[in-house]
Amino acid sequence: MSRLMAHQSAANTIAPNGAAPSVPVIRGHPARITLYYMIGGLIWVVISDRVLSLMPAHSYALNRLMFVAVNALLLYLVARRYTKTLRLSHAAGLEAVVRSRGYFESSVEGIITADSDGMIRQVNPRAEEMFGYSELDLIGNKIEMLLPNRLRERHEAHRDGFAAGPESRRMGSGLEIVGRRKDGSEFPAEVSLNAISTRRGNQVVAFISDITERRAMEREARRNETLNALGAVAAGIAHELNNPLAVMESRIELMLTPEKGLAAETRDDLMVLLRNVVRASRISQNMLSLARQRPGAKHPIDMNAVIEDAIQIAGAEERGSSPRIETHFDRSLLPVLGDATSLQQVIINLAMNARDAGARTVRIETAVAPERATHMRVAVSDDGAGIASDAAAKLFEPFFTTKPRGTGLGLWLSQRIIREHGGTIAAHAAPVNGTTFVITLPTIGDPQTAAALSAARSDLSMPRSATDQAAPLSAKKRDSQ
Repeated sequence: MSRLMAHQSAANTIAPNGAAPSVPVIRGHPARITLYYMIGGLIWVVISDRVLSLMPAHSYALNRLMFVAVNALLLYLVARRYTKTLRLSHAAGLEAVVRSRGYFESSVEGIITADSDGMIRQVNPRAEEMFGYSELDLIGNKIEMLLPNRLRERHEAHRDGFAAGPESRRMGSGLEIVGRRKDGSEFPAEVSLNAISTRRGNQVVAFISDITERRAMEREARRNETLNALGAVAAGIAHELNNPLAVMESRIELMLTPEKGLAAETRDDLMVLLRNVVRASRISQNMLSLARQRPGAKHPIDMNAVIEDAIQIAGAEERGSSPRIETHFDRSLLPVLGDATSLQQVIINLAMNARDAGARTVRIETAVAPERATHMRVAVSDDGAGIASDAAAKLFEPFFTTKPRGTGLGLWLSQRIIREHGGTIAAHAAPVNGTTFVITLPTIGDPQTAAALSAARSDLSMPRSATDQAAPLSAKKRDSQ
């Protein structure tokens, strides 16, 4: 019924002056018919005397009949002409209404028509979809029902101001406009207002666009700018670290030569230092790879072994202050195509975060991902302080941190590493306290990963150029100097 009412009122909405589309074509018809009738009467007056002189006496009845016949013929010709005009005018009016209604129904923008009191009069399907209401829910209700509670009172004041001086313009210039759906969720919107005059009085037509995707693209663009700047900084830092790390590595190797005669405990400490220097060098190279937007070399690796090595490195770095780490590995998992050093860094970051959150126990589990047999799942759980609700959405943003001395780069870098491996990482707060980070990675059983592995093996099997062959020789020469 509501659609029918909207269809019947379409002409009122379409015509700015409130007139039906076909009325302007036929406004002058009564005057023209009267004029034609007067002309026909005058012609008969002129010729009637001549006609009577030719007729027998006492033929007034015949004269009257002839007068009626002439006028009937004249009226028939006039009516026939204007009946055709009326039909064409009526068809044109219906076509205009149908066309306008089609534009209204198929618009990609939400269209809502309201009167000067803010009562909703018309709603198109896109607006129903956008706000989650049916037309019956909206017609006859205040337009403020589509706004959050905190904005309704202010909107009423803006609406009264627009009614005092109606003009076509964009709504809320310089302000953030928010729409509220039936389920209570909110979305950013853009609204254009147009004032029209109808037989029912002044009405306002609002064209509404949901700009959620545009805002997301803008945030992503700003994020990419930040990441590019961060990548440039990371590249500079990594470049500056490479030289001192190379010196440290060479000096430790010299100290470990048998000629030095070091004690076993000292040699063990130096081996720990050497392993961490090598690891730092690899991390530096990974930072360069991230800054250049190029992933490092990937090989089939056992993720369980990667986690075990990461646990050993984290334990050595924390020197007794680490929480107890429990593991539960699925040894039947297929290998992952990735870079072991990068993935170790992710596990170490999560373990360090658990320690900083006051966790006493960290549990790391590996298993087949639920409902994804070609993927594996790594769950890192702790019983630390947990994540505040307002911080959960920002965990993986660069430079966001809840630590007094944190840099805000650990989780961001971890997410980037996981994404470069074709996986996902998410954080889930425990019901009481603690946090669980869930990592999902594709194994070589995944068709895309298998194709990438096959392509990598094909590249390795191809003969190298003279430049490629000379590169490792020059590297060995530098190491020997």
